[in-house]
Amino acid sequence: MVRRKAKLTIKQSIVWSIVFMMVASVFVYYFSTDSHVKVLSCKNNYYLSDSEVYDLANVSTKTRLYLTPSILFEKRVEKMPFVESCKISKKNRKLTFDVQEKLIVGYYVNDNKNFALCQDGTSIEIEEQYLNIIVHFPLLSNFNAGQRKKLCEQFQKHSKILTRDLIEKFAEIVPYKTSYDNNMFKITMQDGNIIYTNLKSIKMLSKYQSVLTKLKGQSVCLVLDSTHSTIEKVNCDDFTSRKKDEKQKENSEEEKEETPQETETSEEQSSEAESENEAEWVYDENTGVYYHEAIGMYYDPNTGEYYDENGTYYYWDEDSQSFVEAY
Repeated sequence: MVRRKAKLTIKQSIVWSIVFMMVASVFVYYFSTDSHVKVLSCKNNYYLSDSEVYDLANVSTKTRLYLTPSILFEKRVEKMPFVESCKISKKNRKLTFDVQEKLIVGYYVNDNKNFALCQDGTSIEIEEQYLNIIVHFPLLSNFNAGQRKKLCEQFQKHSKILTRDLIEKFAEIVPYKTSYDNNMFKITMQDGNIIYTNLKSIKMLSKYQSVLTKLKGQSVCLVLDSTHSTIEKVNCDDFTSRKKDEKQKENSEEEKEETPQETETSEEQSSEAESENEAEWVYDENTGVYYHEAIGMYYDPNTGEYYDENGTYYYWDEDSQSFVEAY
C-alpha cells in the first residue's frame, strides 16, 4: 500500500506562515532591548524615595514592559504598610507609579522599637531600612494609647489644614500639664520655637507660618487659644509661672471685684497701657490710616478696623490686652 504525502492547501499555508511570523516576532521582541522599560517615573510619593518604590515593585530599566501585568507591580508596592494605594500607567516605554501614602502624624518608641502613628489611628512598626523617613514627622514622647488616639482624631477632623507640610515643621510633641489644663501639648518646632496648645486649639497650627514674619528673637514661645482665636507670644522661661499666676487671679476674681480701690488701679493701668499703645501709632496723610511699626498693624479711624499687612482683620480685646483675629 502506497502512502500519500499530506499536502497543505494555500489557505493552510498562509495560516501557518502567519503563526510562525507571530511566534518569531515575539521571540525577537522578548530578547531585544525594545521590550525593556526605557523610563521609570514616580509621583505623589512623600516618605518613600523613587528608588525605594522601584525596589518594592522589583522593576528596573531591564524589566520587560508589556510582558508583566501592571497589577502585579501595584500589588508589590501596596504590600508596603505605609502605602495606601498604587496605580501604574504604561506609555511609550515609560512606566509611571502613582503612589498614595498614609499620612503619618508622628512616631513613638515602644520596647526599643519605632512605630509610626498614622492619621487613621493605626500604628506601623518602622523597619530599620526605612528609619530615614522619621525626618518627615515628629517624635511623640510620653504619650499613652488614649492620648495618641485623641491626637489622631484631631488630625482626621482637620485633615485639610493639618497637612504633611505642616507636620514636617514639628520636631517633637509631648503632653504638657498646667494648673488650668491637664491636656495640653508642648510642640517643639524644627526652627527652635515652641508652641503650647490643647486638642481644641490644635487646628490653629495651620496659622503658624503666617505669624512667623511677626516673631522676633530666638526660642520664641506661642500659646494657641481657639476660644478667643488668639496666638499669643510669651516668654518661654516665665510661661509656667505666669500661667499659675493667671489661675490664682481667676480664683480671686470675686475678691478683686469687691475691692473698688484695686478695680480703679486696674483701670488706670489699662488706660496707661492703651495710652502707651496709642502713642506708637503713626498717622499717614496719604492713606488716612494709622500704622504701628512694632506690631505691623494698621488702624482705619473711619471704620474703626485693625488689620495687618496680609489683610487679616483684628479687634482689640480688653480682657487679654491683645489683638484678636476677627472671623
